[in-house]
Amino acid sequence: YFALSGYLFYHLYFDALENQTFSWKKYLSKRFIRIYPLTILVVLISVLALPFKYDVFDIFTHLTLLHGFYPPHRFSINPPLWTLTVELSFYLIAPVLIITIAGIFKQRVERMKQRNGTVSYVNLAWTVIILWVMIIAFCNGFTKIYQNWLFYFQNMWDASAGTLSIFGRLDDFVAGILIAAYARIVPKGKVSGDILVLAGIAILAWAVMFTDIHGGANQVGKHKLSDFVFPALAFGAGIIIMGLQRGGIVAKVLSTKTMVLLGDISFGLYVWHYVSVPGYAKSALALQSFFETQGIGFSLSALLCYVVYSLLSYASLQFYEKPVAKLLSKRMLK
Repeated sequence: YFALSGYLFYHLYFDALENQTFSWKKYLSKRFIRIYPLTILVVLISVLALPFKYDVFDIFTHLTLLHGFYPPHRFSINPPLWTLTVELSFYLIAPVLIITIAGIFKQRVERMKQRNGTVSYVNLAWTVIILWVMIIAFCNGFTKIYQNWLFYFQNMWDASAGTLSIFGRLDDFVAGILIAAYARIVPKGKVSGDILVLAGIAILAWAVMFTDIHGGANQVGKHKLSDFVFPALAFGAGIIIMGLQRGGIVAKVLSTKTMVLLGDISFGLYVWHYVSVPGYAKSALALQSFFETQGIGFSLSALLCYVVYSLLSYASLQFYEKPVAKLLSKRMLK
């Protein structure tokens, strides 16, 4: 998810940044329109469904998407929303990251042309890997600084900062940006899109198997290579995205109307499935339990929940998100 954001943002905003036509107002307005209307609605519904459960500060931090910086409120109202704090943080620094990484690649390409008269795509790939390793080291160090700072000033230790904050997840975004920058330079005909997809899947498979072999997500951190296991998931995902952009069989399958529709409702599905309803803080889990008490198996119950919340997300997209986005766009993007 974060790698996808990094990859897409590079392609969406690189030209505007390079041509100096980038507008912070339009950029932030589009981000606001995309995320805030649905988020605010879901938060308010959850608060109204369970009155007196959440304090004012908790509600405020969720409405402003700052709750992810305060560990006690990170999973309180709607657990999946912790990622939006990370996304919001990325939005604010993405243009700087794009300009910086684009500048590095531009210098590398110019030097290669001066020395050899041509561009070595293998050497550029090594540049991607080296910068990726450097950003992982930066994130590890900065996460510790944040943890110590929070403990010193707030007497609070954020043990999950490496996983649930921008300090620990910035390398995921940067992985997407690095691969997007590489993809922009390398001609499409050089590598098959399906081969890249398979390469990305292989990296994901290695990370998952490595984690499983070493005792799962909580135990793998004791291994010396653990610093690269979780970031490898984003790196592999970035390669898959590059492959899909290049075309191929997999890209065609994922470009069908059904798959595009599932992509359109994905954000709504992500936000709605943990919305609170009267008596239940996590509605999807409650619905799953209800189906199972009716004698329906776990897998079928999960499938039914997916269908129910997909329909809810589709209705939300058609009758709330799109109309509100259209209205706000007229007011904010003039």
